Parts: sequence; structure tokens; C-alpha cells
Amino acid sequence: MKKKLLLLLGSVCVFSFMSQAQKIGRYTVYGGVLGGGNYSHYDFCDKPDDFDNAGRFGWNAGLYFGVPVTKTFSIEPQVMFNRVGGQFLYKDKVANPFNEDYRADYISVPVLFKFNVGRNFDVFAGPQFDFLMKAREVNSGVDVKGDMKNTDIAATGGFELFPRSRVTFYGRYYRGFQNVADGGTPAFYNEGVQAGLKIKLFGKQIKAAPIVVPVPIKPTVVDSDGDGVPDDQDKCPNVPGLAKYNGCPIPDSDNDGVNDEEDRCPTIPGVAKYHGCPVPDSDGDGINDEEDQCPTIRGVAKYHGCPIPDTDNDGVNDEEDKCPTVPGTRENHGCPEIKKETIAKVQKAANNIFFQTGKAVILAKSNAQLNEVVKVLNADPSLYLDIKGHTDNVGKAEANQKLSQQRADAVKAYMVKKGISVDRLTSAGYGDSQPIAPNTTAAGRQKNRRVEMVLQNYK
Repeated sequence: MKKKLLLLLGSVCVFSFMSQAQKIGRYTVYGGVLGGGNYSHYDFCDKPDDFDNAGRFGWNAGLYFGVPVTKTFSIEPQVMFNRVGGQFLYKDKVANPFNEDYRADYISVPVLFKFNVGRNFDVFAGPQFDFLMKAREVNSGVDVKGDMKNTDIAATGGFELFPRSRVTFYGRYYRGFQNVADGGTPAFYNEGVQAGLKIKLFGKQIKAAPIVVPVPIKPTVVDSDGDGVPDDQDKCPNVPGLAKYNGCPIPDSDNDGVNDEEDRCPTIPGVAKYHGCPVPDSDGDGINDEEDQCPTIRGVAKYHGCPIPDTDNDGVNDEEDKCPTVPGTRENHGCPEIKKETIAKVQKAANNIFFQTGKAVILAKSNAQLNEVVKVLNADPSLYLDIKGHTDNVGKAEANQKLSQQRADAVKAYMVKKGISVDRLTSAGYGDSQPIAPNTTAAGRQKNRRVEMVLQNYK
């Protein structure tokens, strides 16, 4: 919200100066296109000892629009595409065999305050608002946008050569103020330099318009609307009115068609039926009484001013109730509680599912327990089963995630083969992200290699 406010204030300042710039009569507004190269890197406030950071080259292109305020000062907002980034060079090649090269694409909106300090030389400085479009680790091709902050505020400053010419050379430095690691540590910030050319497409120097001195005219008493109030005292000279209101009709401050002398709510638009006041809302639910089907009970517009219904009268309204026609409990989202012995039977089966080592092949000794789960689902068609696969932390996280998903899918496929409808089953793999025991011991790792099965009677 703070960034949006700053951007709005900057825009207001720019356009408020437009009319002033024209009155000065020295230069028109101007604008064009720009483009050039970037050299950027990430600046660390507290860089770790295990790597160095290096820069990378990129490019920029965009549009600019300038508003001269005085002969030597102007305001110039720009909209640019910026390709920036940086490299992380790890010293320990055993722990981190590959360096990381981040490339990030931003839409940047710098607002430059420019000062002419010589015939062919301008300097400038100002804020820059950056909006992340995409980010990628170049070596692996992995999308890293989710690891980075989507916006940034930076300061920028630099110079221009031949700023009054059709083609201008520019150079600038910028430094971000926000941790682009999305709040993570170590914190790093955008920093870099840019250089390129600006090509002016419109704008020129103009002369000030001559000052015209009006010739005084002898005033005469005129009453154009014949209401007895002379035009020089009449604030509504073409509309008959009253002296009480300086020659204007009785006012209607809220423009509701009921004049203020008859309006009981003169500053709030209303209707004549209620003497200029709005249609009342007795229960204060934002729906006036003429449209409210429950005018004395607070409700919502979707139900014409009545409360959200609770069809099964279980204390959970229909919009939150997963089983709106069957009484249940709030803890189970409005559905009936599942029997504890049924949950225990499914949990026992989940604890006795075994796979071939490193594979998603279910061992035959698991079938008896899986068949018990099939019986539970066949006995109650209202039940759904959520299957979750987990692994220990041995091996790479990506491989563990893939294996856990395959194992959950294998259990789901077994259930479908036994006649359970696929729309009653969900499966997901979580890799090694949710351990239930320390992975530092063999016993702990064995516990973490598991499949969980959770019964639900709602989707």
C-alpha cells in the first residue's frame, strides 16, 4: 500500500506541473524512447563466508515523458523493461558444486528530477519503483520468482549528455532499499549501473505568449434573470432565485430532488417519500427496508437481507457446511463425526503398507490391510480418502518428492482397481518436508518413510 501511495503522489506531482510548464513558455512537454545496457549484481549487507557474488550484464528499454517546470528544472517519469540479476559463486564445490546465476526481469518506473547544470549536461535523481515479472536461475532453468519479493523501491541518479538534442546519452546508478530475497536471509539488494541512448520523438522550445492587458469597461447594472438581484451580486445570474441565496434557487445540497428547506437529511441523498432521507435500514445490515425480506434481522444481500440459512439446523450455515442437508458438528465442517473405530482401522492399514526399496511398488504383504480400507469405503459411500506419501531425508529432496507422490498414487491406483470411484480419492506427495521423527537415526528415518490415509466425509 505504501508503494502504491508513493507512485500515486509522484503521478499527481507530474501532472500538476504540466499546466505550470506551459505558462512559463520556455519548453513544451517532451517524450520518446530509450534503451541501453545494464551491469547489475546483488549487494549483501552481511555476506556469508561460503560464497562470493558477481555481476551480470543485461539490457533495458522503455518510454519517457518529460514536463519542464522552469528553464533549468524538469520532472521526467519513465516506464522501462529492465533485465538485471547477479551471480553466487560458491567456494565449497563439494557442498555446492554449481554456481547460481539469477536473471530477473522487472517493469521499472523511475521518476527523475532533472537539473540543467551546463549547456549540454543534465544531472538527475529520484525514486524508482520496480515490479518483478519473472526470475530464473540461468544454469538450471528453474523459475525462482517465488523466492523473490515481487516489488522493490530504489533510488537512482545519474547524468545526461546533450539533453536538448534529438539523441541523448545517459548513465545512471541505482540501489534498491528492500530485501529482494522476500524477507529471507542472507538479505540482498538490487544494485547496478545503466548506460544507453534516448531518442526524443516529440517536444520543442517555444516562446512565451505576450501578455494581453484588458481594457477596463464601465460596469452597468444588469439583472439577466429578472429576480431582483443585479448580475454583479447574483451568483446564478441566468437562473431566477432568491436574495436569501444570493440570487440562486433554494439549494439541494445532496442533489436528491428535495430542496434543503424541505429536506430532513440535507447532506445525505434520499427520496421524497422519506422527506429527503434515505430509505431506512432498521437492522443495519446495509439493505434498506424496502428490499429487505427480513427487515428486523441482520442478513446479507445474497439472501435478500436475511441471514445465511442453516438447512440441517446443526449450527453451521450452508455456506460453511460441507454436508448442508445432514446434521453434523462445527469441528467436522458441518458433517457427522466419523466413528473412532473406523478411523483406527484405516490408520492401522496405513501403518502396514510396504514398498520395494526406493520404488513405488506395493509389496504383497500390504494387500490384506489395503483390502480392509476398501471394505470401509464400500460400507459407507459418503466417505472420501486422502492419501499422503512421505519419505526420509536420504537423497535429494526433488527425488524424495517424486517418490512420495508415486507411492501415494500407487495406493490410490490399488483402491481404484478394487472398485473405489476415483472421485472419492485424492493423493499427494510431501517428500521429506513433514518428518514425524528425527532423521538422525535409522529408527527415525523408518518412521518418516510412511503413507498416511485420512478419512473424510466431505470434499
